[in-house]
Amino acid sequence: MKRFHLFALSVAVLGLTVFVPPADAEIKIGYIDSEVLRERMPEFKQIQRVLERLEQDYQQLGMDRQSKLLKLEEDFRKQELLMSEARKVEMQEELQKAGQELQQYVQEKMGPNGELFRKNIELSQPIFEQINAALEALAEAESFDFIFDVAGNGAIVYADPDRYNLTEKLLAALDEAREERENQ
Repeated sequence: MKRFHLFALSVAVLGLTVFVPPADAEIKIGYIDSEVLRERMPEFKQIQRVLERLEQDYQQLGMDRQSKLLKLEEDFRKQELLMSEARKVEMQEELQKAGQELQQYVQEKMGPNGELFRKNIELSQPIFEQINAALEALAEAESFDFIFDVAGNGAIVYADPDRYNLTEKLLAALDEAREERENQ
């Protein structure tokens, strides 16, 4: 058993020496801030306006449905004493069904995988493709080995912004590409 552990340790050390790049090999790293891209790119602002209007429409329709449900509940309470048991059961089932339909509507439109979420993906996808293409071109042109995104829960704790922040260059490249598309 000791031989196995010693053998595994030898293999691991040998693997590290083979796969570790030489100390004089320079790795070029850069980062972007996707939140800045979202704030400054007009395409994202346009998508945000479309999504906000769509969300307002969905919310209005949801509030209309909720008002109808509240009206049904109020009518039921007012007439409950005068109703037969069969009619009470029928109205309660109707109320329950209307409540479930409201919940279903909210989930279908604004839930985690609802229409609003899917529309966001649909509208954002072409922009992400443009950004990825511009990032790839920037990385190739300037020989970057890694480019990270520091927005949200970015993995970088510190980076020299004067040396590694590529957000402005990426925005300039995207502006150039946009102008070229508009000129065509």
